[in-house]
This record gives sequence, structure tokens and C-alpha cells, in this order.
Amino acid sequence: MTPLSKASLRLCVAGLLLLSGTCFAQSWGTVGAGYIYQTTEGPRGGWTSSNGWYLLPTFNINKNIGVNADFANFYSKGQNIHVDLFGPYHAFGNKTRFTPFVFTGVGRIRDSKAGVVNNSFAWYAGAGTFIRLTRWVSFETIPSEYVINTAGGNVGNNFVARAGFAITIPKHAQ
Repeated sequence: MTPLSKASLRLCVAGLLLLSGTCFAQSWGTVGAGYIYQTTEGPRGGWTSSNGWYLLPTFNINKNIGVNADFANFYSKGQNIHVDLFGPYHAFGNKTRFTPFVFTGVGRIRDSKAGVVNNSFAWYAGAGTFIRLTRWVSFETIPSEYVINTAGGNVGNNFVARAGFAITIPKHAQ
């Protein structure tokens, strides 16, 4: 059995520290999914748009702070874009049905078109709102999200909007 590398050991310790805070959260988190729209600035300044789906699992560290993973797929004119992004989020909890939140993070974008596949680094930030419909189901809207990527050595600007539903994962039945 090979020992863990220093980087792997640091990752495990960071994960344990994040998990240790979950005792203060009221739920484990949410899993959101739905429709996503993106408009992208091309290298020559032209704008293109694409549509697709997203899956957005969020893990709560405490009542307001969490981490999320953002998986999305976009389709347009022979092009397929797959996105894997990870980062923190902050929900502004209150006693109403509306919970605004902000998020940021990093990850990668895999773009395939005409048999050519490119991977690039990505950074994203945005804001949205959960609108609680029932105790465990919410409508999730993210009307403002900015994603920057570094495909082919060029900086790409992407603006994203999404809408879907989120299911809350309770810690225990109430």
C-alpha cells in the first residue's frame, strides 16, 4: 500500500474540516437541476448562444455557507460544451420563502466541435434565488452568472442564466 502524497493528505484534512461544520447545518444541502442558457463572445467579437441542462448539488457547511459542484451541458450547431465547476456559496437565509445566494468557483470547460476537443480553465461567479414551494422543493433561478474561460489561449466571456427546481436533502425526518 502506497502512502498518501502531501497534496492528497492536505485534501483529506480540508475535507474533514469542511465536514466537521455540517453539524450546524439544518440540511445536508440541495440538488438542483433544470434549463440553462448561455451567450458566448467569440474570439472575433461575435456572440453565439447555446441551450442545455445543469445539475447543481450543494453541500451545506452551516446555515448560510456551503460548497457546490456545477455540472452543465450546452448544445448548439454541432458543438457540445461540458462544464465542471466547483466552489463556495453563501445563502442569505431569512424567514421568508425567498432565499438569495451568491457563488464563485473554478473548474474546466470541455468544448467539442467538428471532432476537435479543447479543455480550458474556467472561473465563474453569480447570484440567484431559491423560492421555497414546499418544505423540500424550491424553484431555483440564477438570472446572473458570468463565466470566463481560457480556451486556445484566448479569454472568453460567457453570460449564463438558468432556471430549475431544487430538492432539499434533510438531515433527519421532521
